[in-house]
Amino acid sequence: MLIPIAALLLTYAVTLALAGLAALVLRRPLSILLSELCGTEERSSFWTVWSTVMMIALPLLFVSIARIARDPTDLIQGTVACTLTGILMAMVGMGLAVWRRVPQPNMD
Repeated sequence: MLIPIAALLLTYAVTLALAGLAALVLRRPLSILLSELCGTEERSSFWTVWSTVMMIALPLLFVSIARIARDPTDLIQGTVACTLTGILMAMVGMGLAVWRRVPQPNMD
């Protein structure tokens, strides 16, 4: 059994590690894509940072809402599930935003 503060800190550490890794892996490809779509470096930089923050903040929000388990196995399982759900939701949101702005080929 974990004490509540240790469980909370472990939850946030796991979340930050997983979400930070996802944000790090996607940062360069996202920056390149946004450079093409945004037209200027300043706009691209803003949206890249915004996307990175959302990729970390949304999983943190999800694990903050979830009930913190005291059993280590349940804690890790719940934390990873909430974190991956948050990352997926952030990526879906970014994907939809980018998809709407990508020029569609002319099918004439």
